[in-house]
Amino acid sequence: MTKVRILGHRSAADAVLGALHRLELVELADARIAHSLDGLDGAEIRSARIEELTRILTRTEMLLGELSDAPRPAGTFQPLERPLDLPGLRRTLGSLAAGVEEVSRRLDALSDERLVLPTYLGPLRLLLSLVPVLARLDAEDLRLLGLATVVVVLNTEDERLVDALRTELADKLGTRFELASTRVEDEAMGCLVVFPVESADLVRPILESSAIRSVALSERFEGLSLTATVEAMQRHLDEVPREIDDAQAERQALLVPHAEWLAALRTAILAELELLTAAGELGATRRAFLIECWIPRSRVDQLRDELDHRVGSALFVEDTSTSPYDPQAPVLMHNVRMSRPFESLVRFLELPRAGSVDPTLLMTILLPLMFGAMVGDVGYGALLLVLAILASRKLATRAARVPEVSGLVRVLLLGAAWSVLFGVLYGEVFGDLGTRMFGDWALWRERPSAVTLEPLLLSAVALGAAHVVLGLGLGAWQAIRFREYRVLLDKLGAVLALAGLIALAAWTMGGLPPGALTPAVILIAVGLLLVMSLHGALGIATGALDLLGRIGNILSYLRIAAVGLASAHLANVANELGSVGPIWIGVFVATFFHALNLALAAFSPMIQSLRLQYVEFFGAFFVGGGRPFTPFGQNKTRQIPSTT
Repeated sequence: MTKVRILGHRSAADAVLGALHRLELVELADARIAHSLDGLDGAEIRSARIEELTRILTRTEMLLGELSDAPRPAGTFQPLERPLDLPGLRRTLGSLAAGVEEVSRRLDALSDERLVLPTYLGPLRLLLSLVPVLARLDAEDLRLLGLATVVVVLNTEDERLVDALRTELADKLGTRFELASTRVEDEAMGCLVVFPVESADLVRPILESSAIRSVALSERFEGLSLTATVEAMQRHLDEVPREIDDAQAERQALLVPHAEWLAALRTAILAELELLTAAGELGATRRAFLIECWIPRSRVDQLRDELDHRVGSALFVEDTSTSPYDPQAPVLMHNVRMSRPFESLVRFLELPRAGSVDPTLLMTILLPLMFGAMVGDVGYGALLLVLAILASRKLATRAARVPEVSGLVRVLLLGAAWSVLFGVLYGEVFGDLGTRMFGDWALWRERPSAVTLEPLLLSAVALGAAHVVLGLGLGAWQAIRFREYRVLLDKLGAVLALAGLIALAAWTMGGLPPGALTPAVILIAVGLLLVMSLHGALGIATGALDLLGRIGNILSYLRIAAVGLASAHLANVANELGSVGPIWIGVFVATFFHALNLALAAFSPMIQSLRLQYVEFFGAFFVGGGRPFTPFGQNKTRQIPSTT
């Protein structure tokens, strides 16, 4: 990345911004702060328009959210040729939103009724049998009789509360009331109270207790007898699902004809907001404007040519030759096609700092290799390969939205291929099934054999040592680029100490001649001194702890052998169980355990391989804190169709 300055006459500022927006080549930076310049005129007007656009955007997204499946705008995209007509958009959206909101309110009411009506029906049905005469009287009949009725629910099973309610009513009304009660649900009692209409003011305070909840009926049920109310409620409850479906269809009928326009409008608003925000970051004098932006170094000449073609030659485009290690520079990861799915796995941890080592390519090679070394079975590898191919096809759309899914599928695909290769080395097809059928055909050695355990463990440790030392070497090279010489000495000291320890271990096992002992000890001593010297008085402790940590990192790679051995033993157990008892039982049991082992082979080696990359390898050199490169103009849009 490099920073470019674009200088031109103030009158050309809007044209240059429009051209940059269409090109999508640069990420804008705030030129006012860096050079203590004023901004373009019209800041208050832009601020007011941004506020208005934001309100319209909120309403647009609300309407799109009401669609069951909001479509994306289709067709050819073109840059905006004129600002959006905000008054016209407000009228159009207001008219559309009014109809949608009315239907939405109806839907909310229907949904509430679907939940609430069953809670009314239960108590009312139980109370019908208590007062059969009153149950047949409607509101007009009760009015003529001078009576009023209230249905309440007491939040208790204790009938003493019903007696207390009866006592309170008797204190106020004497004998001029009737109260019938029954249990209507768990921990609740339903009561029907009948009293003279003129006593309503005396009854109301008694029934407003926190332990009492009144059963208030909808207006549609007012004036009906208790029996008719129950029947009407049940009929309405049966009709509610159909009414909800009808209301949802009505809302979709309002929105679907405008769906494409709404989606395009949303994109257009985002584009204009981006342009308005960018205009506020330009530096300006009385006659000129200044734009600062980040761009990949390889595309500076393209930017000059495009601006010259689109705007004219009255522009000065200067490459400031920014250092590639500038921590403020954005990061654009660029790898070979095979490695691109792995970029998301690197970003999952953190984006590398500008100018630092991008480990994506190494991860592309080493992550599937370690996965395959752990699975190490031709049969499992072939099945995982088929599953990975099917997953890559099935999840193609989702993987595009969630890059980590694409990365994991690619790890599974390449890891399955490595599993087949290591399966040939180990001579394993569903464990020892291949050996049982074809004899000993391993190119190297079988894993479950006790004789081969030591070489297997040593190979895992050797891989770990190579991986950690590679990480330290990358860290040292990176420290040279960043001119961080203390970090350089720390990495070199760790490499020397580890090299000495590896040589000492090899000498102990008889792999090196007797004369190798002295150089090994010297390497350890020099490496420790380098590491300790960087930490002052605490160096003796911290240097030794750092070296122990590196050794622990290397030994952590023993998990490659351990996970692989566990998988091989489980496969062999499945084959043993398959040979016991009737053949159909044996096939079923063996298939079950092999399926279980396959699931574990897809999951556990993936987690362990990622852990070795993120902790042991990246920990030796990776510098995070990068900021992603965000090209100005990503919110391109076509012209918004005019509406009335």
